Amino acid sequence: MGGSMQKTDNIKWMIALRIVAGAPLLLFGVMHLIGAMPMKPLLVEAGLPAPDLMAIVAPLVQAIAGASLLAGAYARVGGILAIGSMGGAIVTHLKIPNDKWPDVAAYAEDPEAWAANPVYMEEPMIMMVMAIAILVLSAMIVWKGAGAFSLDHKAAGEPKNAPDPV
Repeated sequence: MGGSMQKTDNIKWMIALRIVAGAPLLLFGVMHLIGAMPMKPLLVEAGLPAPDLMAIVAPLVQAIAGASLLAGAYARVGGILAIGSMGGAIVTHLKIPNDKWPDVAAYAEDPEAWAANPVYMEEPMIMMVMAIAILVLSAMIVWKGAGAFSLDHKAAGEPKNAPDPV
């Protein structure tokens, strides 16, 4: 698969974009997977299909995308996965009414008690802003590649001293 998917310019500042996009993806993906921040109540409240399956698949995709972006390994693939994941996050945010945001901390404590008596809160708007920012940064990474200081750059065998394109 390599080749064009790993080709990248020698842009040094791409590492900042990869960190800003990749770190939250990896962090939230792992938090969803270990149950510290369950995704299922969000998917159920949004009325999205297959919430049991998607509560596993979506965080896996997030974690893989985040790790790929952070390492700069197949960063374009990671960026595509991140765009899909954040597209799903944005849809979820748009489908859940602002005052019906499930309290995932209460759900994590006792899913059965939460199901019997759901606890809601105001939507944390920072999460929507973060999803949009990660989507935009991931699109830039898909467009330009991982840049310098990435495994893609190393694998492409491009000279370390190549001029930095403007």
